[in-house]
Amino acid sequence: MIAGKKPSKRLQKVAHLCQHTCLVADPSETEMNDLIRKAHINVLPCFNKSITGIRLKLLHALYQGRHCVVNDPMVAGTGLEPTCHIGTNANAFASIITQLYHQPFGEEEIKLRKQLLHSTYDNDKNTKTLINWLF
Repeated sequence: MIAGKKPSKRLQKVAHLCQHTCLVADPSETEMNDLIRKAHINVLPCFNKSITGIRLKLLHALYQGRHCVVNDPMVAGTGLEPTCHIGTNANAFASIITQLYHQPFGEEEIKLRKQLLHSTYDNDKNTKTLINWLF
C-alpha cells in the first residue's frame, strides 16, 4: 500500500505496473489513520533537503503504527532514532523491510516508544511548561 497526498503521475504509473501494489491517493484522515494502524511496516522517507522541526508524519506513525522505516533526515535531531529502523538508500530500505516482514512488533519496542514519546512529546506536560514560561 502506498498512501499520500497528491501522488505524482510517475508514482501512479509505477504503482499500477506492480501486481501487488495499491495506491491510495489523497486518503481522508480516517482512512490514513486506519492504514497506519493496520500496516506492519510504515515507510517514511524524508526528501526535504532542509531539516526543520519534528516530522508530524513520523510522530503519527510512532503513536499509531508499528515498525517505522525512515532515512536520516526524518529522525535527525528528534531523539527518536532508537524507535525507528534507519536506511540510507533504497537498497538499505529494501533490506530492512525484508527483515521486518516476519518480525513481530513486540512489547519491548512498545515500551521504548512510550518512554521516548512521553518524555519529550507529551502534550499535557508541554502545555504546562508553556504556561509556566508565559505567565
